Amino acid sequence: MSELISKFPEGRDSRHCNVLQQHAHMRICKRRMMCRSVKGSEFRVVYFYDGEAFELMYLEICFKGDKATEDSQRLDAFWKEKLNSLEADGS
Repeated sequence: MSELISKFPEGRDSRHCNVLQQHAHMRICKRRMMCRSVKGSEFRVVYFYDGEAFELMYLEICFKGDKATEDSQRLDAFWKEKLNSLEADGS
């Protein structure tokens, strides 16, 4: 999993990746991936990608059948915190 995300963190390799939030070089992405160990079931990985320094932070991992969508409140809170820290740094 991390090899694919590390190679294509912006999701330009397939239609299985969506950018959920984006500001300047930073983005939160959701990627659908297959899992052979559970008979090919799909799961979702939601992660933050810095875009400049390679910072990759997993925010949520869940089986596609367990949840209809990602936890938008948690993602919004994380995004707000990232933008606030960016403003505090003067970037």
